[in-house]
Amino acid sequence: MNSRTSMAQWLAASHPDPRRVWAEWTEHGIAVIPVGQTFGAVRIPDAVVHAAVESTHPDDIAFALSERLDGPVIHDGRGRNFYPLLRPEDRLDWHTTAPGVEHLTPHTHLGVPAMNRCEYTRETPIYWSVPGTEPSHCHSASVALLIRVGTARLAEVTDQPKTVVGRRDLGSA
Repeated sequence: MNSRTSMAQWLAASHPDPRRVWAEWTEHGIAVIPVGQTFGAVRIPDAVVHAAVESTHPDDIAFALSERLDGPVIHDGRGRNFYPLLRPEDRLDWHTTAPGVEHLTPHTHLGVPAMNRCEYTRETPIYWSVPGTEPSHCHSASVALLIRVGTARLAEVTDQPKTVVGRRDLGSA
């Protein structure tokens, strides 16, 4: 059994009917699995992740997230959110969160792609940005740090003074 198969079995076991998960992956490439049994998840908007890793290129993002979070991450290109998988009991320091960041509560359902969906296409908008190679979780402290960094960088951009180029004094015309 290869590592992706063990990861898929682990994810499927989170569902009350694992056979249904396998059928959904086979038929649709995505299965709806409740969080809280073997994994938890945090919804992080693209903007926060892009700011934290200072890139919007999918390969750069995947590399940065794999290095920084050391665990599996789902990306929903339609909803424009990333979902790092955490231990079910992990909690983030919610003083570090940004608008749109949400810790999914137990029994919330998450679209989980089949293990072979590892890049965005119009047909596969939900995919593994960082595929799991074995049953594992991202480190919650690393996820919280990613959120803090992304939030701080976004705040820097919005706090920059606006420069007006080519402004004319309309009062003297």
